[in-house]
Amino acid sequence: MSLNETEILQLREMVEESVSRKMKTPADFQFLTGIIQERCKETLGVTTLKRIWGYIDGYDTTRYSTLSVLARCVGFRDWDDFLANHNRNGESSNPVLGLSLFPKDIPVGGVVFIAWAPDRRVTLEYLGDSRFEVLKSENSKLKAGDTFHCTCFIIGEPLYLDDYVRDGKAPTLFVVGNKGGLTEVRRERE
Repeated sequence: MSLNETEILQLREMVEESVSRKMKTPADFQFLTGIIQERCKETLGVTTLKRIWGYIDGYDTTRYSTLSVLARCVGFRDWDDFLANHNRNGESSNPVLGLSLFPKDIPVGGVVFIAWAPDRRVTLEYLGDSRFEVLKSENSKLKAGDTFHCTCFIIGEPLYLDDYVRDGKAPTLFVVGNKGGLTEVRRERE
């Protein structure tokens, strides 16, 4: 498969946006491999990622499977789904509230509702810089006042809460929706 520069550039930008980090250093690429492993349960090598980002010289083709993993990382089914549902201007034709929701699409002070099985419901306030605070929690281990960092909410995928803090204790990683992922994601109000 020959490189399609425009679409791959758009995919790279979406990946960077979803992880709130530009790929500029070897540590950035190592970080990205971890995110891909968490979100997709797949491994892409650091060298492969560096090649796709043009950080190092390499092949002029990229495997379909590699592009599909990156597309899944940002909420698409595979590379074909990305091509079919992402226009040339870099805007997704999927509604923001459908498959995924990114912090960049939420104003500071905006409220987000998430749910997952069995009957867990949580309301969050966006604090800015990809940070959220739990406002209300039903049938969940999360409780009001908890804060965390999150780069993307994806229907059908677990939600990884980085820098999860409760009662001022040391930050930890917390996962919700481990079995079956999120069942609902929506903005409640601006």
